[in-house]
Formats: sequence, structure tokens, C-alpha cells
Amino acid sequence: MDVLQMKRLTNYLEFFQNDRSVFFTENKGWRIESPEVSQFRKELYDTEFLLVFDWVQWITENDEFKNVNNNVQDKIMNADLETLRKLMTSYIRGDRFNEGLFIDVILKGHVTDILLRLQELENTM
Repeated sequence: MDVLQMKRLTNYLEFFQNDRSVFFTENKGWRIESPEVSQFRKELYDTEFLLVFDWVQWITENDEFKNVNNNVQDKIMNADLETLRKLMTSYIRGDRFNEGLFIDVILKGHVTDILLRLQELENTM
């Protein structure tokens, strides 16, 4: 992961931090990701930020991240790049089995925290 790839992701910080941003719409009880969230998700794949690993085992071993209602801001803000990548991968993969999980972690501020920490790491490179 190089600085340019990191920058492509941290460019979304303004969107995720903006109180007026729309992350989803509802249609017949289903949450539909906004175009910006869908584009961010695509960018995660395009930059190869997401990892291929046993995310189920990892999230089980790192139980504090498993419940999206946990306050994990301090853990995220002290995480290394690999942990950030594993956490984001777990959220994206978990969304396949628990639809709406990714929107939940956005609303809880976890995605913003990951991007803020990524920006800090980017600035040290």
C-alpha cells in the first residue's frame, strides 16, 4: 500500500465527516448505499486496501471490533496499517452476511476513524 493509494481513500474523509452527507436511502425497508458510499467501496477494492485472509477468525479473536456498538475509537486511532486493513475487510466481508453492517459502521463513525488513522499513517510516509 503506497501513499497514493492511501490518499485515494483519505480523499473521502470530507464526505464521511460532513453532517449533511447522505450515506444511504431507504426503499421498502432496505438500505441502499449512496453513490458516494458505493464509489468508496469500489475504491477499497481498486487500491487493494482489502486483504484476503480469514477475517471471521480475526474478528472473533479481536472481539472488541465484533460489536459495532463498542467504542473502538482509541483502538483504531492507535492501530497499525495491517489492523486497519483487516478491520475494514471484516466490515466489508461481514456486510455480505449481515446486510447493512457497512452502513452501521459508517454511522457509528468507525469508517471515519479508520480514515483519520490512515491519514496519520500516510503523513508519516
